[in-house]
Amino acid sequence: MPSLSETMTVARIDEDYGIGVTKMPIPAIPPQGALVKVVGCGVCGSDLDKFVHKKSSPGSILGHEMVGIVEALDEGHPGDWKVGDRLVSSHHAPCGRCHYCVNDSESMCRQFKRTNFNPGGFSQYVALSPEHLAHTAFQIPSDISWEEASCIEPLSCVLRAIRRGGTQVNGSVLIVGLGFIGMMAAQVYQNDGYAVYGVDLDPNRIHLAQSRHFVLDAFHPVEERVRLQETLNRHTTLGKVDTVFLTAVNPKTLALALDYVRDGGNLIIFTSAPEGTQVDPSRLYFREINLITSYSPALSDLREAAQMIFQQKIEVEPLISHRLPLQDVQQAFELYRSGQALKVFLQMGESQ
Repeated sequence: MPSLSETMTVARIDEDYGIGVTKMPIPAIPPQGALVKVVGCGVCGSDLDKFVHKKSSPGSILGHEMVGIVEALDEGHPGDWKVGDRLVSSHHAPCGRCHYCVNDSESMCRQFKRTNFNPGGFSQYVALSPEHLAHTAFQIPSDISWEEASCIEPLSCVLRAIRRGGTQVNGSVLIVGLGFIGMMAAQVYQNDGYAVYGVDLDPNRIHLAQSRHFVLDAFHPVEERVRLQETLNRHTTLGKVDTVFLTAVNPKTLALALDYVRDGGNLIIFTSAPEGTQVDPSRLYFREINLITSYSPALSDLREAAQMIFQQKIEVEPLISHRLPLQDVQQAFELYRSGQALKVFLQMGESQ
């Protein structure tokens, strides 16, 4: 175990809103908590959003799709954790007792908002609280890769969004945006028996979705709208889908969603939108369209996502487009910003 006088490498937001690699002290083990040596951390679209739109303050260390090895444990820690265990953990832990938690709004719990890794996952070590060890951390089976395990938290967010949308008889769904989240959502819907279609501006993503059979068919939403409509006319009861799952929200994608969702159907919004983006409530009201948002998972979603990843019911390895060392964190963000990356996995050092 490293001494607390030692330092570790982290990626931190600079005063001028760059992101650079620097040193800081290794965090202390919380009472009844753990110190985890980070092996890697996925870069999330929300990390890019916090960075680009300055939603996180200078000095912040981002990263929440963390996997690592238990380095040390405090006495009285919950569970049967041991030093050397391979671990994956989500970053927020709800209290389970407040009005939000008992009404299925765990991601709005005030403790959920407060709890986090210390520091973020873009670092060589993180400290986990006993709440993390008890509720949001999972031991990674030996046959599951670090990259696969790091996808549990984003998959749990997808499961939460889909659950909030309810179930449809002979359901169909259009995924708007075939990025990392869209590809996982497509697989979950297929596993649930839905007919799944997709749209994306990137032909490489369209090809990947079709070649891996994540969708029945995928289209360029600008160039192939006629073919999309012809396909829906042939294969859906109403020529429209029951649900549109939006991983990208702007005036154009909202207009597309309203064109293809059936009356009484669902628009599931899984992302933030540019400031000022609007939708006419009357278009929702007269067609009884359900506008559903989803932000973060409940504990039940985390547990379900862990089982799906550990049982390899969701294919995520083909979605890891880049593996980079922590020192290349700036490049990782640029790959996301330019649309070249599907998912970047930052590596802190040699896997064990």
